Amino acid sequence: MLALFLFFLPVFFFAYWAVKRGARFSLRPIDAYTALKGLLARAAEAGQPVHLSLGIAGIGDQATADTTAGLNVLEYLAERAAISANPPLVTIANATALPVAQDLLRRAYRRQGYSEEYDPGRVRFVAPSDPTLGSSAVPSPSVYANSPQDAFAYAAGTMQLLSKQKVTANVMLGQFGDEFLLLGETGARRDLTQIGGTSVVSVLPFVYATMSHPLIGEDIYAGGAYLSDKPAHLSSLLAQDILRWVLVAGMGVAIVLRTLGLV
Repeated sequence: MLALFLFFLPVFFFAYWAVKRGARFSLRPIDAYTALKGLLARAAEAGQPVHLSLGIAGIGDQATADTTAGLNVLEYLAERAAISANPPLVTIANATALPVAQDLLRRAYRRQGYSEEYDPGRVRFVAPSDPTLGSSAVPSPSVYANSPQDAFAYAAGTMQLLSKQKVTANVMLGQFGDEFLLLGETGARRDLTQIGGTSVVSVLPFVYATMSHPLIGEDIYAGGAYLSDKPAHLSSLLAQDILRWVLVAGMGVAIVLRTLGLV
């Protein structure tokens, strides 16, 4: 992993330099992000917020990347919703994500010149994760399912919110376990537009079954590039693609050499 990271860094900085110099490359269309861009207009027209779930993980643990993917979407939603005075409704299950999500929302209002309209209550800490687990460890879905204070407590609270609160859409992006199906089914019963994804392989069938616009696997990490168009996000995505093709080419060469008996 260290070797891959050291190889990734110069590729990333080269891609960043190229993007800053005006280089452009096409991104394959991802239906979920296209739909996400249209949600805010519908929300403003209906006068109802978009619900965003950041999952059961937090900041500083093994699933930080998944939580960050959800925060990238929150930043996009907050920037545009601040203008329409219809901010997203955010739910979390890990306290470490609470101040980050609130700060993203606060800064979005400040940049738009509506600081007085900021309401920290739009980010809701629904239920804590298992207190017996250290902050450095992200429990698997099976661990959550066996603990008294688990992700299903978060699911129960968020299901109540989705059932009672008038929302335009349900967006779920982050680390999830089996509770994803409960939340997805609640949104589906209300016929909400649902966009969601996670990196947990065992949860992907639930994503595909319940989401109107599913994000499968690593697609969740591309949100920054698709939504914000910032050079850092674009160059990171380009560097990842370059690294992926290098690995594929390397495996192809190894297979050929092995077949020819040269290695």
